[in-house]
Amino acid sequence: MRRGFVIVALLGVYGSMQVAAQAPPKKGPPRSPLGAILAPKEHARPLPANTPHIPDVTVDATNLGSPVVLDKNWRVGVTANPDAAKPDFDDTAWQVRDATESISDVPDQDHPEGVSEKDWEEDAPHPAGHQRPYVWFRAHVKLAPGHGPVALLIELPVTQNTSMTIGASGPGLDVFANGRQITPEGPHGDAIYKYEEISRIYRLDVPANEVNLTLAVRTLFIPVGYYAYTSFFSKRTFRIGSPDDLQQSWNLWFAHSLFERLPRLVNSILLTFLAIFLLALYFTQKGHVEYLWLALHEILQAPIGFIDLSGSLARLDQLWYAAIILQLVVLSAYLYFEFLVAFLALKKRWPLRLLRWTSPILLGVGPALLLVGGHGTFVVLTLVGVYLGSLLWMIGWSLFIFVTLIAATIRRNFEAGLLLIPLVLTIIGIAEPIMTSLVSTASGHPYQSPLTIEAGPVPIHFASIADFAGLLAIVLIIFVRFLRIQHDRERAQSELAAARSVQELMIPLEKVATPGYEVDSVYQPATEVGGDFFHVQPGSDGGLLVVIGDVAGHGLQAAMNVSMLMGALRRIPETSPAKILESLNRVLTGSDSLTTCQALWFGRDGDLVISSAGHLFPYLNSQEIALPGGLPLGAVPEVKYDEVRLYLHPGDRLLLLSDGVVEARKTTGELFGFDRVHNLSNQTAFYIADAAKEFGQEDDITVLTVRRLAQALAA
Repeated sequence: MRRGFVIVALLGVYGSMQVAAQAPPKKGPPRSPLGAILAPKEHARPLPANTPHIPDVTVDATNLGSPVVLDKNWRVGVTANPDAAKPDFDDTAWQVRDATESISDVPDQDHPEGVSEKDWEEDAPHPAGHQRPYVWFRAHVKLAPGHGPVALLIELPVTQNTSMTIGASGPGLDVFANGRQITPEGPHGDAIYKYEEISRIYRLDVPANEVNLTLAVRTLFIPVGYYAYTSFFSKRTFRIGSPDDLQQSWNLWFAHSLFERLPRLVNSILLTFLAIFLLALYFTQKGHVEYLWLALHEILQAPIGFIDLSGSLARLDQLWYAAIILQLVVLSAYLYFEFLVAFLALKKRWPLRLLRWTSPILLGVGPALLLVGGHGTFVVLTLVGVYLGSLLWMIGWSLFIFVTLIAATIRRNFEAGLLLIPLVLTIIGIAEPIMTSLVSTASGHPYQSPLTIEAGPVPIHFASIADFAGLLAIVLIIFVRFLRIQHDRERAQSELAAARSVQELMIPLEKVATPGYEVDSVYQPATEVGGDFFHVQPGSDGGLLVVIGDVAGHGLQAAMNVSMLMGALRRIPETSPAKILESLNRVLTGSDSLTTCQALWFGRDGDLVISSAGHLFPYLNSQEIALPGGLPLGAVPEVKYDEVRLYLHPGDRLLLLSDGVVEARKTTGELFGFDRVHNLSNQTAFYIADAAKEFGQEDDITVLTVRRLAQALAA
């Protein structure tokens, strides 16, 4: 994914050591595990015998009309002696260096001549209070008599500061003015070792009557690599001047830092809007859970740019910065994994299950990092276990993601190919700063990547290009899927409309002439098309055939089965209800559809013959008629159905209904039920249907009432 998935373990382990290294000392110069790790096993060469003393060299700052750059006449020494901060310390034997990108090596003052490196490390008596050596940079500055307020600005390169990693600028430093340690301005100036190093202003508080100023800067002794003391000035520019002038320089540096970070901040804002849009899509298009997974992924990715800015400007503790960023990165990686599974509708094979079962270890990445600084076997085992497990999970994640996307792309999945492009660009974006760092380490000075594009004051790094490519790919995928879904919906709507038209033609919406009987019918489908049906057909001999049924399911498939049954009903010459059901059963056999049905023949003289295929019992004058059980249509072939014979007196009324009436349900879960049907069975078909609908319709509702008229009226 975006920036840093492959460096989870490295950033955690290395970052923890860096953070521990930055802890401020209680007494004396800083000492830390980082000093023990980065300092050489052998000290630098000792001072040669009879080292010549270099005369005093000073920096003329008597004219502070504008800030003076301290780029010459620095005395550099390697010693653990804290007296090097004092103005009267004898540094005449120290080498003089200009503030260039790379300075020449200097000897270790504490290492006596004639003592081997091994003996010096293990057996030789050391000076009182001796620790690992530190590098000191001392400058003697001449001020004008009666000078005003004096301050020092230590300015870092903008590109270094805006590429926040744990300890990105190397070990911190301490500043002394005439022996007094100076606390810098800016956020957390009293605890700079816990925060990322930034450009800071140090108010030196030199009295107006003092014209001699000795600046001493102390930092860890790192002999080789990108953070070697020999490249100390390549990462820092020292300016001395009035506080107001230096504040303007600092403001300019801050503005440049924001311009440098602008692409990442814009990307974070766009991710936020994209996440909101995806959530809206998820709630409007139910069933597309991939939108939810991707929205959650973008929600976790969005704040990373702002957290990165906060950390790089020393607003957020390095340890907490690392813990938050790593936790967001690994959790968003898991969410992307779930998005891909849902997006490509992947089968639940063992690699997928393995990644899911082992993913809980990712929850410990951030909390485990906060244990840095603790002691004991438990802390060590926790760190090793969590970060080793997370690293293995990320390796498995990477293999799964790329293999899955490549395989889908080969199968001509256009959307998978779009997702693959930003991932490839992200790999290049991750490799680019690593290669830049290696080149910088090898050369000893910062190296500007050729893949960075300058857009006026805003530099656009390749990692930002990969981020925007990922956003564009997601937007294109959403757009293509939206068009496809809309097309599918429109096609489905057209098919449903056509099915509705056919169904309206086949199911009578107006009263049919039924001599001797009065038939009322109500048909209310739950969706565009329903699975209920009824058929009313007067006979040539004065009788009346009524068929009511309920096809299992809803929608287009149920409507197609209804159409098939209605077509078959019109072709069946039989008037025997049992024979009609047997014929309909043969039509549905093999269709994977079950249908409850009832066929009734009303004779001219009031004779009634009923046959049921699992349908709800009818009601005669509010009394339920028990019928022999029968299998639904389409269950098994060649079923025989029983018939029940009754007699209807003039005025008798028969109620037929589908299960959508009794299964109507309130939001509380209460069913309409058979008791209410019984209580309303003497009401009209319209009243019963409306009562069930108002109660809470969930299924198709069909209600028919058949009343035998008086003989005189029939005549």
